Amino acid sequence: MKKQAFFANICVLSALLPISVAGAASITEPLPYPQSLLAGQPIAAEPVAATISFDNTTVALEKDAIRSVTRMLKVPLQREGTGDFTRDWTCLKTRDQYIWLIASASPMVTEVQMADKAAVPAARGVCYKLSDNFAPVSIGGVKPGMSREEVRKHLGNPAYSGEDGWFFWSTAKTIEEYSNSRVQMNWTGIQLKDNRVSRIFSSQVTNP
Repeated sequence: MKKQAFFANICVLSALLPISVAGAASITEPLPYPQSLLAGQPIAAEPVAATISFDNTTVALEKDAIRSVTRMLKVPLQREGTGDFTRDWTCLKTRDQYIWLIASASPMVTEVQMADKAAVPAARGVCYKLSDNFAPVSIGGVKPGMSREEVRKHLGNPAYSGEDGWFFWSTAKTIEEYSNSRVQMNWTGIQLKDNRVSRIFSSQVTNP
């Protein structure tokens, strides 16, 4: 995978300009990606954490529509941008964690994030309480508070890491079709503090 293509896809995920939505309550924005994500490139492999589980309900990246998921969870969406730069998201919270579902330039969920409350600075906006019926929540089986060894049991060894406590399991996969080939890229990152998961995210995009 060429490094230029890697950077271009990162820009698709993160370089979106916020636009306020008139008449709508502002929902707490997702956290920014760490700069150390650019320290390495995805390896050729299947994604390790392309789902988020709400108890027994699993939401798959690029397969489940964010509006269907938020209707199930009974929470609203925030929207920013227009056209190919549209992004929808919602913020959920439990007693100890924050959770974000995000759809960038797609009607499908393309990104998920979780963080323990200590990792989230005082944020503007609303974050909606998740019903106990949908707990516990995990991304690829991993959730805040897990140890490094517990993470390794679920995800294996990381592909690369930064100097800021972030570890990455980023992957690239070629999907062969009748008329062309497409590349599916997934960026999964986990930040450890005191050997425990503080933040986790998984973002995925498949080239048309």
